[in-house]
Amino acid sequence: MSQLLLGALQKGIPMRDLVKRLGAVQVDGKALTVRVEDRCVPYLGSTVAGWVDGPPTSSVAFVLSGGDGHGWRRWTVSRVSPTEVELGVFPTPFKNEQDPLSPGVPPSSSRKR
Repeated sequence: MSQLLLGALQKGIPMRDLVKRLGAVQVDGKALTVRVEDRCVPYLGSTVAGWVDGPPTSSVAFVLSGGDGHGWRRWTVSRVSPTEVELGVFPTPFKNEQDPLSPGVPPSSSRKR
C-alpha cells in the first residue's frame, strides 16, 4: 500500500487536496477510505512541503511537513486497514519545514518563541 500512497503525495498542494488524492487511490478495485482526525480540520489549508517514510514498526506510512504561512506542522498518513488510511496532525507549529520530518523532535522544541 505504501507505493500506492506515495503516488498520491505531491509537494505544493493543500492538505485538503491531498485527502482527495488519497481518496482516489484504488486498492483491489475499490477507492481507499480516508479518515481525517478532527485536529486536522483547522489546518487543511496547509501546503505539503515534504515527507519521509514512517517508522517501519508503526502504522504510520508517511510523516509529512505542511506549512500555512505561520509555521510548519507534522502530519501523518497512517494505515488503519488494507483499504483505509487516516490523516493526523501534531498541531504545534515548527520553525522550519524540515523540523516536522526529524525523528524524535520533542514537542517543547516546536513552540514558537
